[in-house]
Formats: sequence, C-alpha cells, structure tokens
Amino acid sequence: MNFSVSCELDDGIVVIDPAMIDEIDEKIMYAMEIFLDPEGVTEIVFDFPGEEWKSVYNRQSRKLLSFMDEGKMWIKLVKPGDQEFTMEQVDSGDFEETVSVTSGKLYVVLASELLQCIYFPELEMELLGEVELENGNYKIGYEDGRIQYYKA
Repeated sequence: MNFSVSCELDDGIVVIDPAMIDEIDEKIMYAMEIFLDPEGVTEIVFDFPGEEWKSVYNRQSRKLLSFMDEGKMWIKLVKPGDQEFTMEQVDSGDFEETVSVTSGKLYVVLASELLQCIYFPELEMELLGEVELENGNYKIGYEDGRIQYYKA
C-alpha cells in the first residue's frame, strides 16, 4: 500500500486496530498531542510555564508510550511537508515494536486526524489506508519511507 502525507506541523502516522480506538482516553489523547510536538513549537507549551520542554515531553508522553508498548498502537513521527510512504508485509525483520490485531484489520491514519475524530465523533475519519490481517501480534518497524510488518 502506498500513500502520501502532507502536513504543516509535526504529525504522526498511526497504525492501529480500530477496536483499540475506544481505549484512547483523554490522558492518552493529551499525551499524544505532546508526543506530536517534540520541539515544543505549538501552543501546548503554555500548559507548562517555566518548565524545560524536553522534561515535559519525556514525562507527559509516558502514558502514550505505555499504550504503544502494550501493542495497542504504533506511531511514526513525521515532519512538516509532503512525503510518500509504503506499508508492506514482509517475512521477517529486526523490529522491536508490536501492534495487536483483534478485529482483522489495521487502520493507517494521521495522528492529527485520529485525535480530531476522537474529539469530534460525528466526523468521519479519513484513513491513509486499511489492511486486512489475521488476528494476532505483528512486529512493526520503519525505514526509508517503508512501514514494514510481519506476524510475530
């Protein structure tokens, strides 16, 4: 699957089983907003006056990182601009991260779009792509514009 991403601010490509979206609570959403701003250039920095952004970033991202470590979601940060990506299944790889599939599919979506649709559930989510897979755990990784995964 090939897809293009165009963003004006730092964003992320999220790979998630749609069944996991309901598990994203307000704390995880806030942690994701912070995670998407590694340089501290958005207005969210004003929530932490007088604090060094790197410390805030590391502390406040933990809830999201824990969610990801449980295999409930995978995110690749992307810088502003226009970029091309490929997502492909491979036979094996040296990937440390895992994403779980319980509904038979994975969504690929921009993190900003996912957040917007969680905040405003009446909106229809614009996916970058969707992959149908056998349920189970998949190892996932990124290199040179390619998101690759295989069944663990």
